[in-house]
Amino acid sequence: MTTPSGQMPLLIRQEDLATWDNWLSRQETSTLESLLNGGNTPGHAAYIWGSAGMGKSHILQACCDLQGERARYFPLRDFVLYPPEQVLAGAESARVIALDDVDAMDGHPHWQEALFGLFNLCQESGSRLLVTASKAPQQLAEVLPDLRSRLSSLPVFQIPRFDEEQVAQLLTLRGDLAGLRLAEDVVRYCAVRLRRNPRLVVSFVDELDKLSLAQRRAVTVPFVRESGLLHPSVD
Repeated sequence: MTTPSGQMPLLIRQEDLATWDNWLSRQETSTLESLLNGGNTPGHAAYIWGSAGMGKSHILQACCDLQGERARYFPLRDFVLYPPEQVLAGAESARVIALDDVDAMDGHPHWQEALFGLFNLCQESGSRLLVTASKAPQQLAEVLPDLRSRLSSLPVFQIPRFDEEQVAQLLTLRGDLAGLRLAEDVVRYCAVRLRRNPRLVVSFVDELDKLSLAQRRAVTVPFVRESGLLHPSVD
């Protein structure tokens, strides 16, 4: 295996404020939230899949935040070119192990064998596994059958897309967290024009806050229109 030169990325790379406190609870994800948001308990294992930007990484990082040093978070897409035995060393000793973007290991049998071994170690140690991917485990065509079987044995949850009302709720939540109170007409104006992708919504609120502070202007519909920050909405 060819490995990149330079220092290996940090094993823990959590986004700012990726906690349950700023997660937008939805009816469609309520079962998953109740299973994973167990306070001081490690919660249940889960395989979580859905489109990019729907909040899968946020969920893993929120679970790790609850467990603190007892959790290990692995953004696997960042590590695909590094030796798995180096990256995963001692992972089974953690209370919660979060494997983000497991489908990044498609076509990398050495990594897949290491992950299969980690599953077995976790069964012995009692560690909880949380896994995310962009597709259901049965659709991982380039994954070793034994690993695909292990992934399929986990409780599987799909993260559905946001609707317009949920985009509006997220705008309000992220605005409040940033100290940026968005009026109802501003929220509605943005919600119908933004892509229904929470990652983009969060980024939009951050940029809007920065621009408002830089220009010392209140956030109004004309201000948002002039900002050039809006993207066309998509279904």
